[in-house]
Amino acid sequence: MLSEAKILRFAQDDVCRAMRVLFATAEVSPIAKTGGLGDVCGSLPKALAKQGHDIVMFMPFYRQARDWFAQHGVEPERVIAPTQVTWANWSAESTVWRTNLPETEIPLYLVANDYFFNREQLYSLRFDGYEDGVERYSFFCRAIVNACEVLGLEFDLVHAHDWHTALLPLYLQSGLRGSAPFAHARSVYTIHNLNYQGIAGADRFAVTGLHSRYFAPDGIEHFGEVNLMKGGIIAADQVTTVSPTYAREIQTPVHGAGLDGVLRSLSFKLSGILNGIDAEEWDPSSDPHIASHFERGRLNGKNLSKRALLRALKLRYKAKTPLLAFISRLVDQKGVHLLAPTLGQMLRAGAQAVILGSGEPRYEDALSQIAARYPDSCRAHVGFDPILAHQIYAGADMLLVPSIYEPCGLSQMYALRYGTLPVVRMTGGLADTVFPYDGTNADEANGFGFVDADAGDFYAATWISMLNYREPKTWRALQDNGMAADHSWPRSAEQYDFVYRRALAA
Repeated sequence: MLSEAKILRFAQDDVCRAMRVLFATAEVSPIAKTGGLGDVCGSLPKALAKQGHDIVMFMPFYRQARDWFAQHGVEPERVIAPTQVTWANWSAESTVWRTNLPETEIPLYLVANDYFFNREQLYSLRFDGYEDGVERYSFFCRAIVNACEVLGLEFDLVHAHDWHTALLPLYLQSGLRGSAPFAHARSVYTIHNLNYQGIAGADRFAVTGLHSRYFAPDGIEHFGEVNLMKGGIIAADQVTTVSPTYAREIQTPVHGAGLDGVLRSLSFKLSGILNGIDAEEWDPSSDPHIASHFERGRLNGKNLSKRALLRALKLRYKAKTPLLAFISRLVDQKGVHLLAPTLGQMLRAGAQAVILGSGEPRYEDALSQIAARYPDSCRAHVGFDPILAHQIYAGADMLLVPSIYEPCGLSQMYALRYGTLPVVRMTGGLADTVFPYDGTNADEANGFGFVDADAGDFYAATWISMLNYREPKTWRALQDNGMAADHSWPRSAEQYDFVYRRALAA
């Protein structure tokens, strides 16, 4: 193991070296995504390429990806005809297509297999209701390896994302470096959400194609089951997650999802790197989706955007009445059970609100019922509309983010960029990006926060934000602080670059 000083010296000596990086992910925005994984993997490669790295991406060719290409007039080129990919006692047909990551020259390879990837949703179960995630993504990883060998693609580093590609670091460790494309490759593994680990019964181990020695505590065995993420964490040369606070939280029993002991023992190779946002797409001074442009120090356009949003929602504009927003998946993680019992109180206290999201039917119904009960002050849009999301970020005054846990979170960064102050639970990346106002720190605060996952505490933090909304000087100062922050990808890409060099040096 190299010392930190030697790693730093290696990084400095090797600073001019560009790396060839295989970027493997289950989602890429805007082509096919369900959340933050897709957003990161659609943006981070661009920033890494600007740093000089040669990025080559792989993702599954989902039905949703085919639809996106068709809608946008893009025709991927077939580069590998239908080929049987074999591993251990398994075999499946793979066809590989090539295009570029939208608006870049970064190669994007698409692994096609209709049986595995032509489904209604990205993570739909098999037609008979069987959960075959381990089979689907074991095939995906083996198809990546096969494609690289057929096409002669060689790499310095493999960057695998979340449980879907956790087998790639394991394959490197277990003999893949005997293959020319990976002879000198090292690996970085990124945890986007520790609560999704790729867990299956022990009988599914054979699907991975790994030697039996890997079904062990120092491999992918975890309490008698297969755990792909555990194996990726152990085998990778470096491990990252999506915010510094989340990197600390997942080493505790409360947030470790059963892997806290593994992560504590390997903390020497774990880094928390805050995600970034696409500062060109999310720019209030040029956003084509909003009614009026604005920027830091010149916020008249924000008020005009608020008026336009309220007109579109068929709500009356009221001076000094704050507009609260909630944009999220409607699931337990996002703290909807804290919002539902308090939203009515917020409306009765003099706020207006707009909800945008979809998820569990019980939450969709609860929020829709509240909106129906308060037709003069609340709207709930079940589903997701990306254009409406831009308009809400621009027109709202506060964004409510009561997450129970949040590895990083991007919504609060979008809100800050648009001068919309977040009200957040202080966890994960929310705690790294939102600095609550306490009445004395207007020179640095940019939002409001609460600690305990308690509906009363959430309401109190929102009530405090509503009170401060009536103090224009304070409010403008907090908006200015938020809009001044740099949450763009170049900052994060520099930290990934350093982790890549640590992986090569280790």
